[in-house]
Amino acid sequence: MFKKKFLIFPIILILTFSCGNNDGLIKKPEKVPPLDILYKTAFKLYEEGSWSEAIDLFQKVETKYSFSEWAPRATIMIMYIYYESSEYYQALEYANKYKKLYPSSKNITYVDYLIGLVFYEQISTVARDQTYTKEALKKFNELIDNNPNSIYAKEAKYKIDLINEQLAGKEMYLARYYMKKSKWVAAIKRLNIILDKYEQTVYVPEALHRLVEIYYKLGNLNQASKYGAILGYNFNDDEWYKKSYKIVADKDYSTEKKAQKIKFRDKIKKIFNFTE
Repeated sequence: MFKKKFLIFPIILILTFSCGNNDGLIKKPEKVPPLDILYKTAFKLYEEGSWSEAIDLFQKVETKYSFSEWAPRATIMIMYIYYESSEYYQALEYANKYKKLYPSSKNITYVDYLIGLVFYEQISTVARDQTYTKEALKKFNELIDNNPNSIYAKEAKYKIDLINEQLAGKEMYLARYYMKKSKWVAAIKRLNIILDKYEQTVYVPEALHRLVEIYYKLGNLNQASKYGAILGYNFNDDEWYKKSYKIVADKDYSTEKKAQKIKFRDKIKKIFNFTE
């Protein structure tokens, strides 16, 4: 047993010295440019559209000059380049990395805004799954709650309005589908979601009209009239109101409105007509 160990030892020595004498196997230390040159070169490559090369250099700023003030900036640049090139997974990865390394940074709000944009850019049509839509809404709302006075909060509010239009559109898409299948209860549920949660969207007039249609079909004329009145009070010049008016009043809206104008004009004549 001792003999075997003795035989192995010289072989290890030979191998060790052989490797030590082979200069080709020794990796020479990488020569890293000064910080300012490295960062400026990376940024120039980004501006020129050489994004992959820019990321490589920004990553060197992160690792070789990790304690400098330019390291977090490099992380943000990498995050943004990935976002701009639609590589959203990597953009999200670097955004979360930044938040973990620099939780007190003044740029956290910007990073949070970009996280929201990552989900926002992946929103699909109303006919498809709205997971990204809901996640974008969540992130933008969190940003507003945490930093209501930031410049990004204003942008987030604008995006939220568009997201609500998208989500309301999804509910309307489902409501129309259920109406075609004569699934009235399911359709009413979706339409009421629009009225309750998305009352500022463009889908509200149509939702009210669809409720008029459904309740009229079901023979519930009181409910049909109720939603028709709400529609008329809030959107009396809307095309959906004209359609609802025809259903509830069983009259053509344009003809009736013209008649009303004539009656009103006659009243004016009677009031202001000079008679002795």
